[in-house]
Amino acid sequence: HAGRPMDEPGRMVASPPVTAAGSSAGKPGQRPIRTALVMVVSALVAVAACVGLVGQAVRGSRSVDAQLASRAVHDAGVDNAFYACIDTQARSLVGPGQTVALDGTNLADIVTMIKGFGAWVTVADPASRAAVVLSLHDGTAAPGTCLGTRVVGTYRASDGRITVHLGTGAQVAGQGPPPAPPL
Repeated sequence: HAGRPMDEPGRMVASPPVTAAGSSAGKPGQRPIRTALVMVVSALVAVAACVGLVGQAVRGSRSVDAQLASRAVHDAGVDNAFYACIDTQARSLVGPGQTVALDGTNLADIVTMIKGFGAWVTVADPASRAAVVLSLHDGTAAPGTCLGTRVVGTYRASDGRITVHLGTGAQVAGQGPPPAPPL
């Protein structure tokens, strides 16, 4: 018993007395109050989670409804047709294995070209080594244009002579740019 403070034989001072059933001795009736409190808090958490899930489901349903609205579907179709059109026109100007440079005079046009055909072109580095310089020329809606836009390829021959070709193979009637997607 040396070194152990004892106030009762066989029990350490810092530990609570143990009842015959093995549970800590406490005030009678305290355990049912804790159990009820845990059940109430658990029920509140479950209700809050259900309200959150229902709210997100309604929000998701509204988003899908907005995307399936006839106007949104039409605008998405026009957007897809526009980018497919400039892709086809670019393919008519760039031969297999040719490197390209994107005309950098307008950042919006560069972004449009990257979205339209950036996945398959090989961009020359440096740009002066490109076989063709691609650019977009915006104008009025006319046959052979993609919502009034046409892909143009500029070629420099070894003798310095410059030739310009217009992209062909696709058109989308109307005046661009394509409609902005819904947010």
